Amino acid sequence: MDWNYLRTFQAVADTGSLSAAAERLSISHATAFRHIKAFETELGTRLFDKVQGKYGLTDAGSEILDLARSVAVAMEDIDRRISGTDIQLKGRIRLTAPASFSWHFLPGYLAAFRQAYPEITVELLSSNEELNMSNRAAEIALRVTHTPPEHLIGRRVADIPWGFYASAAYLSERGTPSGLGALGEHDLIGAAGAQARREGFAQIDRMFRARVVVRCDDLMAMAACARQGQGLALLPADVARDGLLHALAHPDLPDNQLWILTHPDLRKVERVRRMMNFLGESFSKEQGLSSR
Repeated sequence: MDWNYLRTFQAVADTGSLSAAAERLSISHATAFRHIKAFETELGTRLFDKVQGKYGLTDAGSEILDLARSVAVAMEDIDRRISGTDIQLKGRIRLTAPASFSWHFLPGYLAAFRQAYPEITVELLSSNEELNMSNRAAEIALRVTHTPPEHLIGRRVADIPWGFYASAAYLSERGTPSGLGALGEHDLIGAAGAQARREGFAQIDRMFRARVVVRCDDLMAMAACARQGQGLALLPADVARDGLLHALAHPDLPDNQLWILTHPDLRKVERVRRMMNFLGESFSKEQGLSSR
């Protein structure tokens, strides 16, 4: 049974009017009418008689009203308990983020967050897949996208530039390229699989296929190859960490966008709000990323 049917039934019984009940509950007259009809259909009995424009309870309606008031008291108590929990800075938060952020950024951020909010436990889910945030498979998502899902709310916290990166040993031996044209004098780490269709990697194949010495279908794997001195890798700044040096910007590739997102129903949960603000501030201070 839908709790909204009980609320509407009680409001109509109290006011004797569909319009007044709808106004009390901040719903439309049509919605109030639909609730009452659906409630009567579920119960298999008529709950109101309409006399001179007023809604009066039938005998069945009078019996149900006492039960409805008891249920309403219980539901309001549940609401208060849940609201009380949501304003407390304790409990669990499930955070989903791509692997690059889960490995390079979030361990330090979450350690600092733990210091500030010791009673909040964070579960970090390293994934690029969109999780069902309606049923709280995750409360917060970090996503690299230009088109965040319309059913989620949040904000863009950073822009992530692309560039060519290499190890210090490689650049010391081979030098730093002066421009895109100079890539023809270097060993390059190319893309395989779906990654090869992305514009930056497709450009490398069009212009410098003969200079590609190894291919990977994963950005983190490309970065690992570059750390081993195998050549220059085209990478976003969030992946190019831990021992990689920036060698050359790519002027033709648009920056990636980093968004922090949650479900609209969770925006007033205080621990969720605190974590979103904390992560946004942390990314705004990160070198190599453009803050918003």
